[in-house]
Amino acid sequence: MATKRDTGRLAATVQPSQKVIALPTWQQTMLTALDCARSLLEQLDAAIARDKDWGVSEVDVDVCYAMELVLERIKRMRINPPTERGMFEIEWYAAASVVNLSVRAFTRPDAYYFRLLESVQKMFEVFGTAVELVDLKRGRMGGNAQSGSV
Repeated sequence: MATKRDTGRLAATVQPSQKVIALPTWQQTMLTALDCARSLLEQLDAAIARDKDWGVSEVDVDVCYAMELVLERIKRMRINPPTERGMFEIEWYAAASVVNLSVRAFTRPDAYYFRLLESVQKMFEVFGTAVELVDLKRGRMGGNAQSGSV
């Protein structure tokens, strides 16, 4: 059985991992964001088939069409990726604004489609910030692809 003294000695000898990991570029992060967005938007489109009450509300149908337009925008961005982060942000946040409006407009918050729609909204928030964060962190490190310890 370990005593307090033994536990303290053991803790003093354990060193944090000294592994150094490479950060992705903002372009790699952007491509990951676009792939995730495409996948989640396709899942959203497929969710309509599971919804027995689909089509009751014209607003919900409009939301569906809006999400199809967002999906097309994301596919175009993936085929022809922006070469500057600022251009990515303009396109990304324009798509995100359509998603945000759609979340507010959808009339059935208890529907599976709505829960997926909220997931799409959160994904746009997270990945937009991730692309910016990766670019800023790499910039502070002088473009060096190494980060701190894990």
